Amino acid sequence: MTTINYEELLKNLSELLVVDVRTREEVKEHGQLPGSHVLPVQELEESLGLGEESFKTKYGFPKLNPEDPTLVILCRSGRRVGFAHDILKAKGFTKHKLYYGSFLDWSEKGGPITKPGQPYAPQE
Repeated sequence: MTTINYEELLKNLSELLVVDVRTREEVKEHGQLPGSHVLPVQELEESLGLGEESFKTKYGFPKLNPEDPTLVILCRSGRRVGFAHDILKAKGFTKHKLYYGSFLDWSEKGGPITKPGQPYAPQE
Protein backbone atom coordinates (compact mmCIF):
# COMPACT_ATOMS: atom_id res chain seq x y z
CA MET A 1 0.00 0.00 0.00
CA THR A 2 1.17 3.48 -0.85
CA THR A 3 -0.41 6.89 -1.09
CA ILE A 4 -1.10 8.84 -4.25
CA ASN A 5 -1.43 12.60 -4.63
CA TYR A 6 -3.61 14.75 -6.87
CA GLU A 7 -1.01 15.31 -9.58
CA GLU A 8 -0.11 11.62 -9.90
CA LEU A 9 -3.76 10.59 -9.92
CA LEU A 10 -4.71 13.18 -12.55
CA LYS A 11 -1.76 12.22 -14.77
CA ASN A 12 -2.55 8.48 -14.61
CA LEU A 13 -6.34 8.52 -14.19
CA SER A 14 -7.11 6.53 -17.34
CA GLU A 15 -4.76 3.69 -16.31
CA LEU A 16 -5.99 3.36 -12.73
CA LEU A 17 -8.90 1.48 -11.16
CA VAL A 18 -10.33 4.22 -8.96
CA VAL A 19 -12.83 3.06 -6.35
CA ASP A 20 -14.85 5.69 -4.51
CA VAL A 21 -16.05 4.41 -1.13
CA ARG A 22 -18.57 7.22 -0.52
CA THR A 23 -22.28 6.43 -0.50
CA ARG A 24 -24.17 6.36 -3.79
CA GLU A 25 -26.18 9.36 -2.60
CA GLU A 26 -23.02 11.41 -2.03
CA VAL A 27 -21.71 10.52 -5.48
CA LYS A 28 -25.05 11.31 -7.11
CA GLU A 29 -25.17 14.71 -5.39
CA HIS A 30 -21.53 15.81 -5.78
CA GLY A 31 -20.24 13.81 -8.74
CA GLN A 32 -17.21 11.55 -9.09
CA LEU A 33 -13.85 11.28 -10.76
CA PRO A 34 -14.17 10.30 -14.44
CA GLY A 35 -14.06 6.53 -14.84
CA SER A 36 -14.23 5.86 -11.10
CA HIS A 37 -16.45 3.18 -9.59
CA VAL A 38 -18.65 3.42 -6.51
CA LEU A 39 -18.35 0.75 -3.84
CA PRO A 40 -19.53 2.18 -0.50
CA VAL A 41 -17.20 1.36 2.39
CA GLN A 42 -20.19 -0.18 4.22
CA GLU A 43 -20.38 -2.82 1.45
CA LEU A 44 -16.66 -3.35 0.89
CA GLU A 45 -16.02 -6.35 3.15
CA GLU A 46 -19.11 -8.21 1.99
CA SER A 47 -18.36 -7.43 -1.67
CA LEU A 48 -14.97 -9.13 -1.42
CA GLY A 49 -16.75 -12.38 -0.56
CA LEU A 50 -18.77 -12.35 -3.77
CA GLY A 51 -17.81 -14.43 -6.79
CA GLU A 52 -16.44 -12.70 -9.89
CA GLU A 53 -19.74 -12.63 -11.80
CA SER A 54 -21.85 -11.63 -8.80
CA PHE A 55 -19.48 -8.78 -8.02
CA LYS A 56 -19.49 -7.52 -11.61
CA THR A 57 -23.28 -7.76 -11.84
CA LYS A 58 -23.77 -5.84 -8.60
CA TYR A 59 -21.05 -3.17 -9.00
CA GLY A 60 -20.53 -2.94 -12.76
CA PHE A 61 -16.77 -3.53 -12.80
CA PRO A 62 -14.43 -6.50 -12.26
CA LYS A 63 -13.95 -7.80 -8.73
CA LEU A 64 -11.09 -6.19 -6.82
CA ASN A 65 -7.84 -8.12 -6.99
CA PRO A 66 -5.38 -8.13 -4.05
CA GLU A 67 -2.45 -8.08 -6.53
CA ASP A 68 -3.69 -5.10 -8.57
CA PRO A 69 -1.24 -2.19 -8.27
CA THR A 70 -3.63 0.09 -10.22
CA LEU A 71 -6.29 0.07 -7.48
CA VAL A 72 -6.80 3.51 -5.89
CA ILE A 73 -9.22 4.14 -3.01
CA LEU A 74 -10.77 7.53 -2.28
CA CYS A 75 -13.70 8.96 -0.32
CA ARG A 76 -14.87 12.49 0.52
CA SER A 77 -12.20 13.72 2.92
CA GLY A 78 -9.85 10.80 3.55
CA ARG A 79 -11.39 9.31 6.67
CA ARG A 80 -13.18 6.39 5.01
CA VAL A 81 -10.03 5.67 2.99
CA GLY A 82 -8.48 4.50 6.27
CA PHE A 83 -11.45 2.23 7.02
CA ALA A 84 -11.31 0.79 3.50
CA HIS A 85 -7.56 0.24 3.82
CA ASP A 86 -8.06 -1.75 7.03
CA ILE A 87 -10.65 -3.97 5.32
CA LEU A 88 -8.48 -4.49 2.24
CA LYS A 89 -5.38 -5.20 4.32
CA ALA A 90 -7.27 -7.83 6.34
CA LYS A 91 -8.25 -9.50 3.03
CA GLY A 92 -4.65 -9.66 1.78
CA PHE A 93 -4.49 -6.51 -0.33
CA THR A 94 -1.01 -4.97 -0.32
CA LYS A 95 -0.54 -3.17 -3.64
CA HIS A 96 -3.39 -0.65 -3.61
CA LYS A 97 -2.94 3.12 -3.34
CA LEU A 98 -4.79 5.50 -1.04
CA TYR A 99 -5.78 9.01 -2.05
CA TYR A 100 -6.12 10.67 1.34
CA GLY A 101 -6.87 14.05 -0.25
CA SER A 102 -9.92 12.37 -1.68
CA PHE A 103 -12.85 14.11 -3.37
CA LEU A 104 -12.49 17.39 -1.48
CA ASP A 105 -8.86 17.78 -2.58
CA TRP A 106 -9.71 16.69 -6.12
CA SER A 107 -12.51 19.23 -6.50
CA GLU A 108 -10.61 22.06 -4.77
CA LYS A 109 -7.74 21.60 -7.24
CA GLY A 110 -10.08 21.67 -10.23
CA GLY A 111 -9.96 17.99 -11.14
CA PRO A 112 -12.58 16.88 -13.66
CA ILE A 113 -15.86 15.65 -12.19
CA THR A 114 -18.69 13.73 -13.82
CA LYS A 115 -22.15 12.86 -12.58
CA PRO A 116 -23.14 9.17 -12.46
CA GLY A 117 -24.53 8.05 -15.79
CA GLN A 118 -23.04 10.98 -17.72
CA PRO A 119 -20.14 10.48 -20.08
CA TYR A 120 -16.94 12.37 -19.38
CA ALA A 121 -16.16 15.10 -21.90
CA PRO A 122 -12.63 16.44 -21.40
CA GLN A 123 -12.30 20.22 -21.50
CA GLU A 124 -10.62 21.51 -24.66
